[in-house]
Amino acid sequence: MDRNSIIGFILIFLLMIGWMYYTMPSQEEIERQRQERAEREAVPEEPEEPIVRRGIESRPELRDPGHEPTSLGIFAHPSYEDTVSIWVETPKYRTRFTNLGGGPASFHLKEHNHWQGGLVQLISDTTRSAYSLEFLSTENFNIETDQLLFRPVSHPDAIRLDEGETASLQYELVLEDESSIFFTYEFLGGSYQIMLNVAFEGAGVHVSGRSFELAWKPAIPPTERDIASEAQYTAAYSYAGGILERFQPSNAGYHESIITGNVTWVGSKSKFFTQIMKARETTDGAILSAVLWDDPDNGITYHDFNTALRTRISPTAAFNYQLYLGPLQYRYLREFDPAAYNMVDTGFRFIKWFSDPFVKFVILPFFGFVGGVTGNMGITIILFAVLIKIVLYPLTKKSFESMAAMKELAPEIEAIKEKYKGDQQKQNMATANLFKKAKVNPLGSCLPNLLQIPVLITFWRFFQNAIEVRQESFLWARDLSAPDILVELPFTIPLMGSHIAGFVLLMTASMFVQMKVSGQGSATSNPTLKMMQYVLPVMLLVIFNRLSSGLSLYYLIYNALSIVQQMMINKKMDHMKLMESVDKKKAKEMRRKQMLEEKKAKQEERKARKQK
Repeated sequence: MDRNSIIGFILIFLLMIGWMYYTMPSQEEIERQRQERAEREAVPEEPEEPIVRRGIESRPELRDPGHEPTSLGIFAHPSYEDTVSIWVETPKYRTRFTNLGGGPASFHLKEHNHWQGGLVQLISDTTRSAYSLEFLSTENFNIETDQLLFRPVSHPDAIRLDEGETASLQYELVLEDESSIFFTYEFLGGSYQIMLNVAFEGAGVHVSGRSFELAWKPAIPPTERDIASEAQYTAAYSYAGGILERFQPSNAGYHESIITGNVTWVGSKSKFFTQIMKARETTDGAILSAVLWDDPDNGITYHDFNTALRTRISPTAAFNYQLYLGPLQYRYLREFDPAAYNMVDTGFRFIKWFSDPFVKFVILPFFGFVGGVTGNMGITIILFAVLIKIVLYPLTKKSFESMAAMKELAPEIEAIKEKYKGDQQKQNMATANLFKKAKVNPLGSCLPNLLQIPVLITFWRFFQNAIEVRQESFLWARDLSAPDILVELPFTIPLMGSHIAGFVLLMTASMFVQMKVSGQGSATSNPTLKMMQYVLPVMLLVIFNRLSSGLSLYYLIYNALSIVQQMMINKKMDHMKLMESVDKKKAKEMRRKQMLEEKKAKQEERKARKQK
């Protein structure tokens, strides 16, 4: 194996290891976390879906001091005496609205399932609204409307919408002086967007500083089997002035980021799902908060994020918001805001210029169209690997031709090393002269591979976050966004995990075969380079074992196609012509010897026929 290829593979390996170490969620000492741990808020469960309720509300010791008001002044008397729930159902979701806070108290996505079964929940079932207006009253009380009972303006038991239909739901909070706050929700069948209008009917005079916040308070519950991996992609975001900022602290405890100025939208997300609040009017800032805490029972760090948009009350006293609760799917997020899909991690920052447009304008359209035709994402991945191999054929052809030539020249290179043993300068000069005569570029097998790195890294990142392959099955893999576990191990291997994945084993085997076919490692007497043909596949096995099976399937097919391509190039390689360019006299002697061997073989064949 040539030195440049070795260096390239090692750099890629170190890059992967560095990323995994950098993004791995940190954990504090277990003893300290036991002392901080408090009992979580008990919530009723629906037998249909697993319920998870975590967040600032379930960690009262991490909230700001004095956050819970002891009195509410003019806001103390409820507008309504009873708690009333109204179900809203569309083709995309099923949600339960409550008048305690005047908003959604549960939210189930009908097209997406939790890994344990049941529908994905973006709001764990609770008794109060996930959205809340928060402000300081002129009487100096902290007001949070999710603690107040609103009056339902209409009283339907349920609202059911078909594709394209619309409906609205309104709540009113009436104060002692008959002033009020109205929440009006508008739903559209077939969309994950909800429109919210907040109107102050005289109640604005009771808001100190004429400023309030619309806050999202619960955490998005985990939905994937590997909670630790999912936590790496959980974060909060703000979008202002055309710039998307990520808020993702790594230390346990309560964290807060305050942003001033006009903020277009804020949101929080898990690995595959998100909630976003977008203001239609100019805002005054935003607040992103997070609670990170370790669970000593399973050694996992949980990441809970809350977001809020701050707005100053205008003379009209009416404010409009776009709310998005749904999957991190490009076609839906693009309708909401073109920049919203940028929350999905498609590649390292230094190749964002390539990975973002490549994902949006090549990968996603292909998966959308071909996936719709084939009806199977595994087949779609295979076809995509074939397409990429065809597109990259000119680059890989040069690389494979160079490797084939280096394999043929290996005996000559070893002869030069033996002839000028102990004189490195003469070795280098003679080797360079050999390459020049043979018209072989020693970097020819390295540079094309380096040019492919942005493509390979984009796929590596995309398959970890692509909801398009989530819970899509192929052969024995039940979920192409997760490892296809064949064997559960009774112990944990660092980086590799406590299981062995199927497609990773096949991918590793294909890598080993590819290196054998290309002659990497066997074309040199250097034992270190020979050993690398065994070490590199094992390194990839360790790295890929915990990653998505769709990614391993892609590289398996890509490697298989590379093996076929290398074998074809090896077969077409004209050894005599190559050697003639290096040493005509030696090539002539080799050709004469070959002719003699062919003549001898024919004579033996004729002799055998006569004997018969």
